[in-house]
Order: sequence, then C-alpha cells, then structure tokens
Amino acid sequence: PSPDEIQTLQKAFAAFYGAERDTKLANDLFTQTIDVWERTMQSADETAGLYRVRGDVNMELFQPMKAESDYGTAIQLLQGPDGSKADPEELPASLIGRARAIRSLGSSATKRQALQASTDYETYFSLTSRLDDNDDLSKKGDANTFSAAIVDGVSRNPYATWEWGMVSRVAEQFDRASEIHRLASNSFRDIGDIPRSVISDLDRGIDLAAGLESSNKDFAKKLATVQKILEDSIESDVNVQGRDIELLQRLVGKEGEARTALAGLLWSSNQKAAAEAQYGTACSRLDELNADYQARESDRIKRGAPPPLKPRGASLGFSIDDLPGADEASCSRFKNDKYVDEKLVWNAGLREKVRKFLSLGR
Repeated sequence: PSPDEIQTLQKAFAAFYGAERDTKLANDLFTQTIDVWERTMQSADETAGLYRVRGDVNMELFQPMKAESDYGTAIQLLQGPDGSKADPEELPASLIGRARAIRSLGSSATKRQALQASTDYETYFSLTSRLDDNDDLSKKGDANTFSAAIVDGVSRNPYATWEWGMVSRVAEQFDRASEIHRLASNSFRDIGDIPRSVISDLDRGIDLAAGLESSNKDFAKKLATVQKILEDSIESDVNVQGRDIELLQRLVGKEGEARTALAGLLWSSNQKAAAEAQYGTACSRLDELNADYQARESDRIKRGAPPPLKPRGASLGFSIDDLPGADEASCSRFKNDKYVDEKLVWNAGLREKVRKFLSLGR
C-alpha cells in the first residue's frame, strides 16, 4: 500500500475509535482499505482484521446482515493458511461478532443462521476458556451437556451465555437453550448480579414452554416441570432489589412475558382459572411498572436531567440489556403480532397458544 493508502487506514481507525466518531465515514474508509489490501495481496491475517473491524462498524450502523458477512469473511481468512499469524484474540472476536450479528436479528433469523450462531458462541467459549477442551468437548451423545472447558468459558461471560441461549431457542433447540440459560443464571448469580440471573432463569422456563407440545410424551409431567421453573423464577423476581432502576424494570417486563407464556400453556391444558390468574397478575404488574416509569420520566424532564445511559450493546439488539423496558410495558402488547414477532423470541407454537388464550380467555 502507498503512503496515502496507509493514511486512509489511519483515518478509518480514527473515525471509528477516536473521540469524534464518524461511523459512516469509518465504514467508507475501511471499505477503501479492504479493497487495497485485497488488490495488493496483503497477508490474510491483516485483511481478516480489517473485515472484523468493519463488521463492528456495520453493527454500530445497525446493519447486522452486512456485519454477519464481514465477520464470516474474517473467520474464513483466520481459519486459512495465514490465519495462525493473527493475534489470538481475532478469531474469538470474529466468532462472537458473527454470533451477535445473527442474535440481533431475533426471531427473523433463519434456523440455519441460528444454528451457525449457536456454534459460533460455543466455539468462542471453548477458545476463551482457561481449560483444554480437547478431552471432553462432545460429552458423547448428549447435546445438552457441556464440557468443563465450555462451562469455564461461560462463567467468564454470562452476558454472551444468555445470548447463546436465545439463538438456541431460535434454532428450536429448546432443551439446549434451557440448559444454557441455567448456566447463565448461575454465572450471573456467582458475580452477585441477581436481576440478570433471574431474567436468565425466566428465559429458561420460556425455552421449555416453547418446546412443549400436547403431543409430547409425558406432556403433563413436562408441563408441571415448566410451571414450577417459571413460578419459582417469578417468585424470586418479586423479591429482587437493587439500585439499577432500568434493569429492575426490564426484569419485571420479562416476568410479564413469562407469566403470559405460562398463561397460554395453562389455557391449552384446560387449566383456565390458573391461566386467568397468571395473566391477571402480569397485567397488574405491568401496569404498575408503566405508571412508575411515566412518573419517573415526568420528574426527570421537569428537572432537566438527561436520560440514563444505556449499557454498551443495549441498542444493538443482541444484549440482555436490550429487553423491552418499562416504556413498552402493557398487556395489550401481547395482542400485537408485530410486537410479539419482533420483540419476543417465541416460536410459532407458543405464539399460537398465547394468541388462543388472549382471544378466548378474556
């Protein structure tokens, strides 16, 4: 590359990582640089790094499909002949980048994409583990049991573990998703993050609810298990306290989702009074949540205070911190097909059960 082309690369990094960020400019400059690096046949490890960073840029630009493509190219290059020359952090970063790009698609991701993301998350945890994963990676025949190395990797990043559970649900691997969310819950609890631990536990129950069909063998027994998991998680939610008001609001929102999913299940199994009770409590809790939010927001505006800062990734669609909040808390939302399809990661079976309950039960 010429001195001018090197300067273009430096400007690209400055535009993306500098104090005065210009993400669109960074995208243009990285595209120009990648063209130069490929035309001049620079080493694959360097080109992979450029694709990986442009993937990060595309995520910031809310272009997950383009990001998925960039991360995929980076992974292909890193797994090629010159990939061993790259920084050891590049492959894990590219894998979790692609996984998060797919995760941000929510339920609109195809099953193939979701399976790819699930594999990417698992490989990421293997690569970032402090243990050697060669001895017990497969656990021979049990797809829902993970090696000690994977569990160690999971314990170091419960945020990504929760995301892994969500894409596994989209991939219709419901038992696997439930086990992953159990691991996420334990890992959050180990670091004292009780609200996110309970959110993960609630999602564990929703995973199992999504996979439960009346045609399943031992349906009644499995329904009782799902009901107990959800009710235990809901009970623990009620007692959660903390200083992060927005996080607690998202937790109550997730509780409302779990109660509504449970109501749909109970109604489908002819437990109509129990279904009505769960949904009634969900509506009361969500109404209280929204009223509290409106009061806090009104007070904030009167004081001229800025809105609370969102955690990194909270607006990109993949994070546990991007769950529907108090501003969206309402029972009527569950009757809105667009909201359910875009915001909630429910499969067709669970959506239909809840839809029938909401149309016939109330």
